[in-house]
Amino acid sequence: MKLIIAGGGTGGHIFPGLAIREEFLARSEYNEALFVGAAGGMEEDLLKEEKVDARYIRSGQVMGMSLLEKVRGLVAALLGVFQSLGILRQYAPDFVLGVGGYASVPVIIAAWLLKVPRAVQEQNSFPGLSNRVLARISSRVFLSFASAEKHFKGVDKEKFTVAGNPLRKKVREDLAKPGAAANGNGKKRFQILIVGGSQGARRLNKLMKEGLECLAPVRDQLKIVHMSGAIDQYDLIIAYSRAGIKAKVSRFIDDMGKELREAELVVSRAGAGAVFELAAAGKPSILIPFPFAADDHQRVNAEYLSEKGAALVFDEKSITGRQLCETILELFRNREKMKQMAEAAKSVAQPEAAKMIVDEMIKIVGAKA
Repeated sequence: MKLIIAGGGTGGHIFPGLAIREEFLARSEYNEALFVGAAGGMEEDLLKEEKVDARYIRSGQVMGMSLLEKVRGLVAALLGVFQSLGILRQYAPDFVLGVGGYASVPVIIAAWLLKVPRAVQEQNSFPGLSNRVLARISSRVFLSFASAEKHFKGVDKEKFTVAGNPLRKKVREDLAKPGAAANGNGKKRFQILIVGGSQGARRLNKLMKEGLECLAPVRDQLKIVHMSGAIDQYDLIIAYSRAGIKAKVSRFIDDMGKELREAELVVSRAGAGAVFELAAAGKPSILIPFPFAADDHQRVNAEYLSEKGAALVFDEKSITGRQLCETILELFRNREKMKQMAEAAKSVAQPEAAKMIVDEMIKIVGAKA
């Protein structure tokens, strides 16, 4: 089989696509997969680094833009459809999967025009506009959260498959190694992982700097691993050093599976990828959703874990650095509560998401044949 995966713009779209690609290629040495992203998007660098076969098309943003920018976005999207038609005719895929982001729109439209079996994969609990539109012309809609279904108005219920959010094989394997269970790594220091998404989160960085004084009573028992992004990295290194806290501050963490496995508590944003990684790792967490995410979907994502008792959720606009660090301190002193949160997180894990999606794609292609 030949598969095209289309989308990008953020790590939240790209990484699930790569996980599905990985599972698809593992099924047969004769399978082929092509990734189609937006020219100039972050996927260009990421896919090049991953050595993924990829093409790039024009795509445009419409939501939240001025009238002139909307017109430009629509023109770019139209050009993207023509480019996508050319790619599909040349590559002749058996299936096309859109993983969200503006680049997925022209490709799924082209697949619809050429009558190629197609589906969209929605990572978040509140679906993005692209997928809400594309679901109407797709053969299947793969959901990470069952609660997302109600937001797809006018879409046949039989199209939906709740699979969870796909994680890459290396992450799954890392999390499955001994020590992945909460509080089970036997380390002397209590390890905290702070991660704000693929590019860091300046608000999380600021909160930690503001509240470090609260952690002084237990500083000799802590180790903090902090993915900061580029801008705040050195300021954070200095802040942790002055506070006397052992810390490893990185712009980006390549081996997230390892860091999740070794962490006993995670402070994070609430992208779908983060939520399902926390569940797979069985980690208690403090979640501070990004308030400007489309349709406030990170808050809804966070509530998925919070309602299960797996996470504490705070509003970015109201939480202070002192409150954040006091919460960390409270959990540090209440290991029984952390154990309960970890078990709740593990109970909602869906490690077979990529497998389920690939199985369903193969069924659809077989049915058409």
